[in-house]
Amino acid sequence: MESGGVIDTQLHRKRNWVAMILTFFVLAFLGYFSYRIIHFITLIRTGNIEALQTTFSRDQTASTTLANIALPQGIFQVVSQDDPFLGTQGASVTIVEFGDFSCTYSRDSSYIMRSLLQKYGDRIFYQFRDFPEADLHTLAQKQAEAAACAQAQGKFWEYHDKLFQNQNDMSEERLVSLALEVGLNQNTFVSCLEKGTSAQEVLEDYQAGVEAGVRGTPTFFINGNRIAGSIPQDTLELLIHNQLAGE
Repeated sequence: MESGGVIDTQLHRKRNWVAMILTFFVLAFLGYFSYRIIHFITLIRTGNIEALQTTFSRDQTASTTLANIALPQGIFQVVSQDDPFLGTQGASVTIVEFGDFSCTYSRDSSYIMRSLLQKYGDRIFYQFRDFPEADLHTLAQKQAEAAACAQAQGKFWEYHDKLFQNQNDMSEERLVSLALEVGLNQNTFVSCLEKGTSAQEVLEDYQAGVEAGVRGTPTFFINGNRIAGSIPQDTLELLIHNQLAGE
């Protein structure tokens, strides 16, 4: 009986240690999360957005061909007149994203932006611009052109969503089948794609991005401030809320 009691005591102590270790890690995680939130709020409230410009750069597909090109500094006017947007032109919060349909980080950001747009609607302006990293993704250029062809038929955002949702099952044939899924005219779409009708427009987006310091995807410009990488939803929401609070 005595040996059984010793074993029970040892097991009890072991469980206590395991519980203590797990509690420590949970508290450490919550503490780190709280620190990040407080840190971001402080940066946003003080207007020190520059400190955020490289915070999320690890969550980005970096271009190999642009890696050694110096980054320009400043506030950039990257809103274009011909690229698709959601929200309201002239809103106090302007978000322009340079993305690549083959980039997993761009895909993740697309889901975040869709969620935030449902919440803030016409109170913000969001524009998507193409930055196909052809040096890394074989179909990136064609995907961007296909999306522009969809835009010509008034179905950009439907096609945009399909491209990201089917990112792991992509081919040139799939570009056409997705066009049919969103109700595009097949002949018009295929003709646009095969003739490269949208190639120049995609190139103009890419060049505008390079000039503004885009070196990978996604890269965001929030009221002209460049922030590289996939920004977490809570941080983006803080940025939006802070800007709207100053209206």
